[in-house]
Amino acid sequence: MSRKSVLMIDDNADLVEVAKVLFDAKEFMFVAAKDGTEGLFKAKNQKFDVIICDIKMPRMDGITFAQEFRRTIKHETPILFYSGHLEEMPLSLKNLKGLYRLAKPSQGYELVQKVRSLASGVTEAAAPTPANINQRRFSAGSFIFHEAENGAEAFMVDEGEVELVKENPDGSVIVLDTLHAGEFLGTWAPTDGQFRFHGARAKTVVKLTEIPQALIKKEMEGKPAWFEALVRGKHQRLQASFQRLKKELKAS
Repeated sequence: MSRKSVLMIDDNADLVEVAKVLFDAKEFMFVAAKDGTEGLFKAKNQKFDVIICDIKMPRMDGITFAQEFRRTIKHETPILFYSGHLEEMPLSLKNLKGLYRLAKPSQGYELVQKVRSLASGVTEAAAPTPANINQRRFSAGSFIFHEAENGAEAFMVDEGEVELVKENPDGSVIVLDTLHAGEFLGTWAPTDGQFRFHGARAKTVVKLTEIPQALIKKEMEGKPAWFEALVRGKHQRLQASFQRLKKELKAS
């Protein structure tokens, strides 16, 4: 088996050193860069199987790196945003393909497993194990995901309230629905949906359980009545919100 090449762009030198240990040299060729500028230089001179990228960095941040990488280098190397600031990913990235996310902090094996899957050409929607399920917290007002992003995972609300929103070009949002503890959010076409048709924003401080879409698909294979009812109810609820919104806009 040939080694996979990984470029990690992060200004946290201690984290990079830990990652070097995590990525077994027999399986991975690991290269590091301390910011987006250095990362872009190395990516222009060597093709990588996966790029791990922080968001907040000096000289060139991760968002700018991704935009410049796709614009100048063009090949579809998966870029995994590994950051504690995923909510700051702008809408302008929704047109870029091959972008994935993993929140800091996370277990080391999660990072390696994510990279291994991407390097093998396996998307997040394919065969993750229950170990991939993790809990995440979001501050009030922060985005959990934007519409038109890849919908490879869904969430269950454990605590707090989440708003489902449509995002306007000027940055404003229209609230379609509000979800509470015990409700699900994500891509509500789990058998064929790859992109979300609404965004999700934390109305309050929220705690969510992340559920990989592969597990949702596995549940759907048996077509349990409770899951079909849940998905059908969610579609109907959102459809009613869209119809209400159209009427309000037409009347204004």
